[in-house]
Amino acid sequence: MSLIVDIIQTNLLSPMILFFLMGILAVIVNSDLKVPEAFYSGYTMIILFTIGIKGGVELKTVSFFTMLPSIGAALFLSILMLFITYGLLKRVFRFDTTNSLAIAAHYGSVSAVTFVAALGFLEKMGIPYESYISAILVVMEGPAIIGAIILYKLMNKENQTSNPSGIGHAFKEAFFGKSIFLLIGGIFIGLVASEDGLEKIKPLFGDLFYGILCIFLLHLGMIATQQMKKLKGFRITSFLFAFILPLVGGFIGVTVASLIGMSSGGAFMLGILTASSSYIAAPAAIEQAIPEANPGLYLGSSLGLTLPFNLIIGIPLFFWFSSIF
Repeated sequence: MSLIVDIIQTNLLSPMILFFLMGILAVIVNSDLKVPEAFYSGYTMIILFTIGIKGGVELKTVSFFTMLPSIGAALFLSILMLFITYGLLKRVFRFDTTNSLAIAAHYGSVSAVTFVAALGFLEKMGIPYESYISAILVVMEGPAIIGAIILYKLMNKENQTSNPSGIGHAFKEAFFGKSIFLLIGGIFIGLVASEDGLEKIKPLFGDLFYGILCIFLLHLGMIATQQMKKLKGFRITSFLFAFILPLVGGFIGVTVASLIGMSSGGAFMLGILTASSSYIAAPAAIEQAIPEANPGLYLGSSLGLTLPFNLIIGIPLFFWFSSIF
């Protein structure tokens, strides 16, 4: 128990977590601090490009067949979390079908910021991990989003004529939307660019990365708190799923990764990905394909509750679990 307490304390004192907590505090005390929307878009592009470029460079030394078991596990976990989330929300928390599927799309997908924070944690601890882990992030981004929207269309056939482009838009957002496009683009650049060329862009997509990420997390802390303030009229117990699902996903993810032979660091990363929830790709697709869903519910739970839970508790907890599995 003392080990996990020490790990949590170390994680809490990391600059990324402290910046996120500052963002929360800024909204609580009604500070006039604001981050321009253009800056937010720029931060997102740099972060996703950097993840992709780093993954592409590392993929140069890995064969596709080496990745296959992990890719299969990632697809399985993504769809599994879609159905676990839907079942939990529908049967236990008594959410309606529309909001259950919308939220399930988010929890079956993944969070790039949680992924980066977990990587930073591993590097700080000096723990190695599979070099292709960025590719697993890409694999887990879209399947649950597509699955949730297809299920929504099948369960609401009478509404299909009112929004016939929903599934097509979902495929576009899940596989060619901003986040996935930037990740894939970054991986391609990392794979084919020369070492000299990559060295020239290192100051922006390397040296400055964690500083930019800290400012991004400050902004996310503000957005998360603002989203939670909008959720009036709901009982606190209605959002317990936002803490239950990352626990379920994290422990299942670490277990599956360990069973297929991934390293301790790799198992931790697959666990934290399974525990995370999307707030970039999923909202863009769900807003268009399932417009009846409440954005406050899926953004408030994913960004306002699950993201901080994983950053503060999930990362050290799943690291501890992966180290003893």
